[in-house]
Amino acid sequence: MSVADSTPSNNRSVFYAVLGLTLAVSAGVVATVTLQLRGRLREQVLRHEAETIRAVATMQLANGAARLERAGLTDVPGELLAAVLETSKLSGVIAVRVFDAARGFAGAAPWAWSETPPAASDWTLLVAGEAVANLHPRESLALFAGGAAEPKAGEAAVPLLEIWVPLRRADGAAFLGAAQFWSDGRVLHERFAAVDRRLVEQAIVAWLAGALVTTAALGWALRKIRAAHAALTARGEDLLRANRELVLAAKTSALGSVTAHLIHELKNPVAGLESYVASQAEAAGRDGTGDELAAATGLARRLRTMIDDVVGVLRDEQHGTSFQLTGAEVAELALAKVRDVARAQQVTLAVELRGAFALPGRAANLAGLVVRNLLQNAIEATPAGRAVTLSGGVVAEGVEFLVADGGAGLPPTVAERLFQPCTSTKRGGSGLGLALSYQLAQQAGGQLELVQSGATGTTFRLMLRLER
Repeated sequence: MSVADSTPSNNRSVFYAVLGLTLAVSAGVVATVTLQLRGRLREQVLRHEAETIRAVATMQLANGAARLERAGLTDVPGELLAAVLETSKLSGVIAVRVFDAARGFAGAAPWAWSETPPAASDWTLLVAGEAVANLHPRESLALFAGGAAEPKAGEAAVPLLEIWVPLRRADGAAFLGAAQFWSDGRVLHERFAAVDRRLVEQAIVAWLAGALVTTAALGWALRKIRAAHAALTARGEDLLRANRELVLAAKTSALGSVTAHLIHELKNPVAGLESYVASQAEAAGRDGTGDELAAATGLARRLRTMIDDVVGVLRDEQHGTSFQLTGAEVAELALAKVRDVARAQQVTLAVELRGAFALPGRAANLAGLVVRNLLQNAIEATPAGRAVTLSGGVVAEGVEFLVADGGAGLPPTVAERLFQPCTSTKRGGSGLGLALSYQLAQQAGGQLELVQSGATGTTFRLMLRLER
């Protein structure tokens, strides 16, 4: 799998990982806030219950003090317990205990069921004037008969509300002691349960809403990232392709300079070689032993013709010669260069040009070189007895030349690096033919492309844009 193929799956994996982590964090935040809100709500309700009892106890102490004052008394044993017992007449109170200012046990109802004073931390709050309340969801009623505080197996457990209140005759008066009230906590327990259910429902709704918004936002961000990645990938591929073309253009430009010098240097030696081989072949022909020399003469003549063609193109490029060639003339010039090769390979050449068109001289020369190279490749790829077809004509973009062979298709190594320099699979090949043809097509203001390649053959298309 390539990097481009694996990138979408990697993006999806990252998306799901980020989404899962975000939803988990949001769930933790919602749960933490819900628990804190639950604790504050319970604290406020318990404080309200405790303040109610404290206010009633303070009122009872003030009333008792007023009665004692009218009777001429200032302090009576059991005054605190009497005031607390008056307060315990409130609905739901089932037990009370009283401790004096020195934290000493002062009485209880039911009688003396426990003399254990409150915890030091609670006593500090009571002295400071604050009431303390706690809800015990599972408490044993046997506690008030001197039994265990925790319910035994099979024993009914009930919710009980425990409230400690400071005892003062009025706000700001001296601390007289503290009272503990135990009351029925079932109503309060049910209220807390209802509040918990509502908090859980609201937390779930809030988390689902946040999850929906988070998923939508992350999905939108992922789509944007994918689009940006696709754009960057396409731009990178375009830059890479342009860089390859620039490198190839630079190489072919340098190669063109070397080729021009080489062609001029080879022209005269090849002409001399052709004359010498021809004379030797003529002398040997009279003896009936000149077949090999005749073949060498044909090869030398072909080399000279190719050199003359290239020299002609270079001369036209150098002097800017202005002329035009028709499409039929370009095709005929290219075909004339390869007929001997086709005849030797027993390959038929077919021409199917439609319409009449003309090309400027420079474009015609370059197109002729490209078409000739394509025909040469097509003949070499076509088995004996089959045909190579050169077709073309006027199209919407300009004019085109199509070269189709009857071979078995391009080798995979060539198809993978089409129009790039590579190692040739043909004996004696340089691997530069298609790359140079591609560059020549661009120099002619056109484009060389592969139309199709398969078991039935390969077709290349040279398209040239004409100035209107």
